[in-house]
Amino acid sequence: MIERIPIIGVMGSHEREWAEYARPLGRMIADYDYHLLTGAGAGVMTAVAGAFVACDPRKGLSIGIVPTIDYDGRHVAHDQYPNPYIELPILTPLDKRALNDTTPYSRNYVNVMTSHALVILPGEHGTQNEVSLALHYDKPMIFFGPEEAFDKFPPSPTRTQDIQEVKEFLEQTTAQTTTDDNT
Repeated sequence: MIERIPIIGVMGSHEREWAEYARPLGRMIADYDYHLLTGAGAGVMTAVAGAFVACDPRKGLSIGIVPTIDYDGRHVAHDQYPNPYIELPILTPLDKRALNDTTPYSRNYVNVMTSHALVILPGEHGTQNEVSLALHYDKPMIFFGPEEAFDKFPPSPTRTQDIQEVKEFLEQTTAQTTTDDNT
């Protein structure tokens, strides 16, 4: 029988690493033998994946959802994606992000729908779009970072700066996922 382990999606800034949150989060996800899923780019995605793959031993893989089309319709340069810590790149024929919420067909759908639970670090439009999709599809998520970094985000998901709260959220969420998978 195949052992299915939960996939934890980490979404956040392409520009900034938020290393003080992303690195301990990557280590914690690895320590709990979850898979890590990111958008395979820079910033938060590189920081969390780098910390994740540095953990040995671990069961999970670093999965990256890679865009192949840029905002202007051209192919994304291979040196931009995936970051060097992605072990399983999944290429999509989708844009880097949704152009707006009324035309959301982007790799953000894959990021959100593939994840059993989402940890949201501070980010801009792409991260906000992923949060909107997660709310729409009722995906479990938690915001992890300084309160003021989430001013432009919906108020409903739990917000924390405490990695222990994130750990408890993931334990509870993945326990429910495991129960659901067995029924």
